[in-house]
Order: sequence, then structure tokens, then C-alpha cells
Amino acid sequence: MLKKYFLKGHSIELRIPTEKDVAESGWHNWYNDSEVTKYNQHGIYPVTLDQELEIVRKIISDKSNILLSIYDSSSDLLIGNITLQNIDHFNKRSKLAITLGEEHSMTAGIEAMGLMTHHAFMKLNLERIEEGTHEKLSGFVDMLSIFGYKKEGIARNYFYKDNKWQNKIYYAALRKDFMNSLKKRDGHLLFKDQNTLKKEMLNCISR
Repeated sequence: MLKKYFLKGHSIELRIPTEKDVAESGWHNWYNDSEVTKYNQHGIYPVTLDQELEIVRKIISDKSNILLSIYDSSSDLLIGNITLQNIDHFNKRSKLAITLGEEHSMTAGIEAMGLMTHHAFMKLNLERIEEGTHEKLSGFVDMLSIFGYKKEGIARNYFYKDNKWQNKIYYAALRKDFMNSLKKRDGHLLFKDQNTLKKEMLNCISR
């Protein structure tokens, strides 16, 4: 049987996106949802289905990006997407962005980030993966230390949300840090099972 996924974790599968993913799910409405966009810069201007389809087509056709759909393995429901953005093969770096728009397991976001980080370092031969996020998501960044990510700085007054300025956390992983983290997991990309991953995630935010 032909597999559906491109990359597979404990509770999720990363699949090649289709227009059906966008058109027959909540995909384009995620970017109109005030809760989903609470900690990012989406949700300012409304996005129609046709506009989102065009955005997705453009991303997929651009070889400096890799966009994948995130599916829950048990329910086979589309819950989000993840993108390696601005892949720079000369400087060997990329950005990594994720959207989770539906209910998901505790580990779904970390699994997706881990799978794409592994792909970036081991398949694309990159040296650095970087991104930034809202200061209220500091705990999520702490959990990404599982894969060698480290906080690198703060951009002050970066987001204007809820009538006040809020900061942005910059974080990144280098190849050597990722490889060291892989050794600590005895070569397991996402630990040997989901329960072990959960425990380590909780350990990261309690340190």
C-alpha cells in the first residue's frame, strides 16, 4: 500500500499538501481565526479561500520553500501545516514556521518541528534553522531545546496585539547542536515513544 506521508512521527504525519487540503478543511479560516492568530501577525486582513489557494500554490512552486500538511495519525484529520522557508543553500540556513489550527495532541507541534528540523539538517545539509515567535510562547521555545534550539535574543515591541506592544523571541538550532541532541536520544528522532517525548517536554519547561 502506498504510504500517504512524507515524514512520520508518533502522533502525526507530514504529507505533501493538495488543493483539497486547503479547500475542504479549515485551512484558510485558520488565518482568519483570532485564537489561531493570537500570537502571530496573521489575522489582520481577511483571507479568502481563493487567496489562500494562490498563496499555497506560490509556496509549493518556489524551491526555496518546503510546505507540508500536518495530519493527526489516529483521526486522519488535517490539523495544521509547517514550512521550511527561505532555504538558502549558499549560507546553508532556513526559517521554520508552523500553524496548528485544529485540536491536536500535546506533542503534535514538537513532533512536526522535530521532523522538519531533522529533514533540514540530514537531507538538505543545512547548518542553521532559525525563527522567532511571540514572547508568550516562551514555553514552546523551551521545549524545542530537545532538538538543540537555543534562544538568541529578544526583539522589543515587535507585535502590536490587544492594544499593547509585545516582544518577539528569536531562536535557532545549529547542526552541531542538533547532532548532539540526537546522541542524547540514542539516535531516536522523537525519543523511542510518545510518552517519553511528553515527559521530556514537561522537563524542559520546568527547568
